[in-house]
Amino acid sequence: MLKEKVTFCLVQADIHPQLVEENFIHYQQLLQKMDSDADVIVLPEMFACGFSDYMPFVAENYAEDSILFLQDISQKYEADVVASLPIKENGKIFNRLYWVQEKQIVGLYDKRHLFLGSEKEYCSQGENRMTVNHEQWKIMPLICYDVRFPVWCRNQYKNDTFLYDCLLFIANFPAARAKTLRTLLTARAIENQSYVIGVNRVGKDGYGVEYSGNTVIINPIGEVVAELPSHQEGVLMANIECDVLEKVRKQFPFYKDWDKF
Repeated sequence: MLKEKVTFCLVQADIHPQLVEENFIHYQQLLQKMDSDADVIVLPEMFACGFSDYMPFVAENYAEDSILFLQDISQKYEADVVASLPIKENGKIFNRLYWVQEKQIVGLYDKRHLFLGSEKEYCSQGENRMTVNHEQWKIMPLICYDVRFPVWCRNQYKNDTFLYDCLLFIANFPAARAKTLRTLLTARAIENQSYVIGVNRVGKDGYGVEYSGNTVIINPIGEVVAELPSHQEGVLMANIECDVLEKVRKQFPFYKDWDKF
């Protein structure tokens, strides 16, 4: 049985492209604003460095420090921590999402859809999705540009079981397309009859691209549960609730008619 609710702490932060250690300190300062305990803490995509030509250097020199930082945060707050960073492995760089429980890495996801520009130039494509079980909630984390690909995001219903109950996106999604991001997140929630969470950065990256945040939790019928103001740093404490999810699925069993891909 699903836990009654899961409390998320969603961190909407500016990320300085060449100041990895300073970024670590800044996240610690933001997390001090938490006004209650969290089950899961979520940081933006490329949390340690953002996007810039500095990304390969971070993959080469800061990966271990970044993972240790996530483990330390998880242990300090007794919560799962989710974030992505550039990782160099076998001569390739991946935009890799880590799901950390205290000192343990319990899930890895390499971003499947690489965006035009530096990411596609520097990074290699991932091949597999993954889900994490948190208090019987099945959560599938994806990254930014993945939100545009509904087949990759697709939920499944088989043997009276859903593939996931919550779809989680961490992002560096530009301010110029903020409305697009909200529309896509809402669509993914409705079509998959799941909660959807989007955590996006603010500020400017190493190429001068601006980000507005608009971090949000959306319920299975497309309603906004909670959100952060745009263009402001902050932390959002909010819940996903079992009663809401089960009520929607019971009242509208559309999942029984999903196509079998």
